Amino acid sequence: MQPAARVAAAIELLAEIGAGGEAADRVVDRYFRNRRYAGKGDRAAVASLLWYAVRRGQSLGWLTGVGQGIAPRLAVFAAAVLTGFTDAATLEQLCSGEGYAPAPLDPAERQALDRLAEGRELPAWVVGDYPAELEPLLARRYGPRLAEVMVAMGGRAPLDLRVNTLKTTREAALAELRALGLTVEPMAHAPAGIRVAGRERLGQLAPFAEGRIEIQDEGSQLVALACAAEPGQAVADFCAGAGGKTLALAAAMGAKGRLAALDVEKRRLGRMAPRLERAGIQNFVEQAEISADFLAAEAGRFDCVLVDAPCSLSGTWRRAPAQRWTTTPARVAELAALQARILDQAAGLVKPGGRLVYATCSVFVEEDEDVVQGFLARRADFAPVDHGVLLPGIPGGPLGIALDPAAQGTDGFFLSVLRRAA
Repeated sequence: MQPAARVAAAIELLAEIGAGGEAADRVVDRYFRNRRYAGKGDRAAVASLLWYAVRRGQSLGWLTGVGQGIAPRLAVFAAAVLTGFTDAATLEQLCSGEGYAPAPLDPAERQALDRLAEGRELPAWVVGDYPAELEPLLARRYGPRLAEVMVAMGGRAPLDLRVNTLKTTREAALAELRALGLTVEPMAHAPAGIRVAGRERLGQLAPFAEGRIEIQDEGSQLVALACAAEPGQAVADFCAGAGGKTLALAAAMGAKGRLAALDVEKRRLGRMAPRLERAGIQNFVEQAEISADFLAAEAGRFDCVLVDAPCSLSGTWRRAPAQRWTTTPARVAELAALQARILDQAAGLVKPGGRLVYATCSVFVEEDEDVVQGFLARRADFAPVDHGVLLPGIPGGPLGIALDPAAQGTDGFFLSVLRRAA
């Protein structure tokens, strides 16, 4: 592909992603599957333009002076200039309208691109690429680290794996993956974690297909680790969803004891069936719908209950950059109220002396420490553990541990471990 065709491809992809209805990664994968002529260099160049435009869509609107809702074409043009793919003058030559090249620039597009060269003091939200109305919430969490964390949040998330210790060891998995040509290294914090360099396709590789590895961010692995689940215990994953943490808990338990995967709609749990089978624990994990009858029948029966609560997903902005622009303070407040109700429900399942683990992939204190503080005010029989020594090498506060891509290299996570009085 010529440079002009690469720009055109990025525009076409951005427009399709903007139309909604399908995950961006799937759109990109399908696009290149249908264009086998595009080489590795073509894909890398198009992806670089595309993801820059996706991640910085709103701030590109400010930089070009067009405001919110910047058109895919102009967004990619701006990305091409700002990433050094080309300069404005060369870009205009590339846009000839001939062959696979984009149509010529119009006067408004030229004026917008000229604004990129103007020396202006940029607002913090433009530099960090987040909604201005979220700045007070983000500043409350990060304080003077806000700019550093937002730079990290604007990068590309790594490919993290969790070794299924029911089937292999991390050392054996590292050797197997290296033999397959992957560049891998053990994670810094998660004892069963492996980080992969680059964007490898794992679906057809034997270690994945046969259940020896699973894709899971290191932060998510640390949440499961904080549950301290052991063989023979009764453990519940209260908002199990697709089952990522359920699988990690099963491995920690050695598939011995009782592990319940719960959700408000049992049909949602069906998504984890292939993963359970691949991991070899389809007969170990029980699935149940959360209902008043279940909560009454199972009250006080679990050694540990994990509440991976529905949240703003602000900690996953590296993976879903468009998500940040749909988040509002009002939505965060709504979620915090929901999280409080869920935490109250789950607490009833914990036996005396047992643990209640609250986790979100949110970076907002309003969804994290504030929810825990409110719960503790309602439930005097629960108290936080010493989070300062919970995860080796990771500092914790009185109410929990906050992870972020700048400090730990993980997605943004919060976890709090609360113990019920015996």
